[in-house]
Amino acid sequence: MDMLEGIRSRRAVRDYRDEPVSHALIGAVIDNAVWAPSGMNRQPWRFLVIEGRETLARCSSAAKRLMLDEATRRPELAAVRGMLEQPDFNIFYNAPALVVVCATEPGEMAVKDCCLAAQTLMLAAHAQGLGSCWIGFAETWLNSLEAKDWLGMADGLRPVAPIILGRPAAAVAAPDRRPADVEFVRLGGT
Repeated sequence: MDMLEGIRSRRAVRDYRDEPVSHALIGAVIDNAVWAPSGMNRQPWRFLVIEGRETLARCSSAAKRLMLDEATRRPELAAVRGMLEQPDFNIFYNAPALVVVCATEPGEMAVKDCCLAAQTLMLAAHAQGLGSCWIGFAETWLNSLEAKDWLGMADGLRPVAPIILGRPAAAVAAPDRRPADVEFVRLGGT
């Protein structure tokens, strides 16, 4: 697959076939993700892989509970309340695996570096025939003490990018894109 074709054809996948993804394939995707750029080549990331639909369903329930609690205090979350209240809604869309890109250092630069690794991971997954989707609903819960204890997360790790992986159940249509909003600036000189 041509790189530009991969960029344009990658989609957020929210429907997966009921089959696991091998450790070898997840490892290959992560091996490509570590080639993402990072400030001063610090590579401040660790990849936590959570597997199994039942495990992820339990994580989903815990994350939904926390997000519903947050929605009572944060009006911007009111629009998603109905979806989160549905007992059968799984925030991980029944994917077989979740890869959490975690920052190993404090500070916003490490977070930015993890975002670059996450995008590279999603492109690498797409190149391997896997679907992926960044699950923002999981971020608050993954950063909670409850989740860190339950998952045995090492001290000092900051979950940044929860990315589900799996075999897409069907092709996903391309959403419309707005034209690029570009402004060129040149100050002084030629």
